[in-house]
Amino acid sequence: MQESIEERTHIFQMLIDNVPVVIFRINKDGIFTRSVGLGLKVFGVKDNESVGKNIFELYPVAGTRMRRALAGESLKFITNMEIQGKIIFLDVTLSPDPFDEGGVIGTLLDITQQNGVEEELRKAKIKLGQTVDLLNTGEEISKTGGWEYDVASDLVYRTQNMKLLLGINEETTSLNDAAILYEDDGAELIREGMKNAIENQMSYDIEIIPKGTQKCFRSIGIPIVENGKTVRVVGAVTDITEIKQVEKELLKAKQVAEKAAMAKQQFLSNMSHEIRTPMNAVIGMTNLLLQENPKPEQVDSLKILKVSSENLLDLINDVLDYNKIESGKMLFEQIDFNLIELVNSIKETHYLKAKEKGLKFKIKVDSDLPAMIIGDPIRLIQILNNLVSNAIKFTNDGSVILDLSLNSLLGNLVDINFVVTDTGIGIDPNRKDYIFESFTQESTNTTKVFGGTGLGLAITKRLIEMLGNEISVKSSIGVGSSFSFNLQFKKSKKKRDSVHLPESSMDFSSLAGYKVLLVEDNEINVIVASKFMQKWGLHIDCAWTGTEAVEKVIENHYDLVLMDLEMPKMDGFEATKVIRSIADDKFKQLPIIALTASLLTEISKQILEAGIDDYVAKPFSPTELHAKIRLHLQIS
Repeated sequence: MQESIEERTHIFQMLIDNVPVVIFRINKDGIFTRSVGLGLKVFGVKDNESVGKNIFELYPVAGTRMRRALAGESLKFITNMEIQGKIIFLDVTLSPDPFDEGGVIGTLLDITQQNGVEEELRKAKIKLGQTVDLLNTGEEISKTGGWEYDVASDLVYRTQNMKLLLGINEETTSLNDAAILYEDDGAELIREGMKNAIENQMSYDIEIIPKGTQKCFRSIGIPIVENGKTVRVVGAVTDITEIKQVEKELLKAKQVAEKAAMAKQQFLSNMSHEIRTPMNAVIGMTNLLLQENPKPEQVDSLKILKVSSENLLDLINDVLDYNKIESGKMLFEQIDFNLIELVNSIKETHYLKAKEKGLKFKIKVDSDLPAMIIGDPIRLIQILNNLVSNAIKFTNDGSVILDLSLNSLLGNLVDINFVVTDTGIGIDPNRKDYIFESFTQESTNTTKVFGGTGLGLAITKRLIEMLGNEISVKSSIGVGSSFSFNLQFKKSKKKRDSVHLPESSMDFSSLAGYKVLLVEDNEINVIVASKFMQKWGLHIDCAWTGTEAVEKVIENHYDLVLMDLEMPKMDGFEATKVIRSIADDKFKQLPIIALTASLLTEISKQILEAGIDDYVAKPFSPTELHAKIRLHLQIS
């Protein structure tokens, strides 16, 4: 018995020394007779320090329940009280003291920490519930459902909104049961995607259609890897039915817009071809008349006719170029060309007009600039022609200067600064940007006095931007204007080209003794071209279709073929390919020059593939046509 008492005493002592508990006794008058335990630290007192003190005075908050206990009632409750500014929670037991009649024996267990954990757990549960509600709301708004596949158990778990999207009640199913909820091709995509995620640890993103619906879902799966092994695949499904419908509508709208743009492009192309045909006749016949010693009183009229027809041709080209830029179909070449000769051609083009107005037209070229460079000479000529033409048009006294200078030379890249300066009417500083807008000029008075469509500068600005730079302008009213821009080119490895086109004022040398086949389906064009070539001494044979051209080339000997590219049934490209395919070297070496109203940038690839040697633009310049024929007949 003694050992048992000692053992219990030892356990009791360990309890009060190591557990935050207080054991106390109070007599019938409410006076502490015993107070021990580790829990006393919370109250800031030591063992039995409260002995002899009245509980009602020390802890008034305990008054009500303590009086009930002193009256003989056993109580067990949890309460809290503030000790030194801190709230503590106590698990309290009060019982009648069996050794002191009317007294109470009690225990206090400090459960503040436990209560805090429970409170945090309660808050966490509330927060989790709020998060789940928020997730469900977010999924509902975005028409998205979440899922998770556990590889080991072969179970797919779904969120509430995932079930709503699919119209099912099952929270879990096997992977196969999940896959068969979709159309056959969708089910196969899911199986393949999951297999790839599990075996190769790769995510997937697919579009699938639930069975029996017109809906479309986007499904994304991401593998979760632990210790190098895929243990889960988590993902989401989004209802993209409305998005797909919008995409279809946009696609339809895009197709309609493309058809409209194509129709517009085709219309302009057809109109261009139809207008160029009579223009070819007008310009061609005018050139012929000027070469046939007209009467002195007729020369001025013919010159006016020539300038007017050339201006009309420029207008047609501007409208077509603007349309190509707007439709994104403007193409740029990268070919070798002679910069010096290009600048000289600009000078030849505008020299007479400047001279007629009594203007000094100068061209300055930096001696450090390479003669041969790589770029698009046609677009560069177009840009410079527009700027120089405008400068001459809007200048009545003084000069127009085209200045080319080397801005920088890095490796094989040449950065060239172009400046066109005039002493013309100038531009209002507030309208500098306005002049670059389509179909506009600086003022309505400008249009009345000087004419023009207002497309030149708009096209120039867009071309320079498409080549990677910007154009700037400095101007003062009544003083003049200066337009400048930079363009980059590559240095060419070719030596300076020794071939020069003849001057427009020179006499056309005889080409007698050579036989040429002219392939052209327009009678007027045939008459104009034939008249020129007959004056040069050429023997001319004609073919009206591509098929007839092939037959005549096979049956006759020709020194050169002038091939129209736009013909019904068999066009010039196809006819050339057929001629080049004939098993005889002479047909492969036969010079073929294209006659076309299209720009080289539009047909360069087709010309190369067809095996065409060169081309002349319609309406053709007699000078250029004569020079090209001489070049390919190898006449020095």
